[in-house]
Amino acid sequence: MSSDPTLLAGLGCALAVFLCGLGAAYATSHASSFALRHQDLMAMVPVVQAGVLAVYGIIIAYLIQSKITDALTTSDAYKFFTAGLSVGLACLASGFGMGKFLKQCNAEELLFVRKGRAEPKQGSASKKFSFTTFVLCLIYLEAIGLYGLIVALYLVG
Repeated sequence: MSSDPTLLAGLGCALAVFLCGLGAAYATSHASSFALRHQDLMAMVPVVQAGVLAVYGIIIAYLIQSKITDALTTSDAYKFFTAGLSVGLACLASGFGMGKFLKQCNAEELLFVRKGRAEPKQGSASKKFSFTTFVLCLIYLEAIGLYGLIVALYLVG
């Protein structure tokens, strides 16, 4: 049984877009809840970071589809398939991690403060945390998807 190279490369494109989009959607759903609770423009940072995960999939899918030709070899097709799978699964894991972190922030009703100042309406001191710490956590969770993008870029060549 032989594998169709065009099918494998096309599946790599589809997996990249679908899995990255799934991870981005999960993270965005929790990020949006967080942003609605905070009424601050800086609360949109997690929404933007979650959306970047979907862009990673689109980048790889575009690069793969631009290399699909009639002269596509089976080994190149497997590379493209694994490139789509690697960026897709990495962004899915990243999105679930971001979503779980933001879900926890929403469940505990945490509020971030900037520059050590808190507004009186923000509640008790035990519910406050640093905006810098919050963004750093999201950056490290986003890095998982970025690592998948780097691997996929290497595989696509």
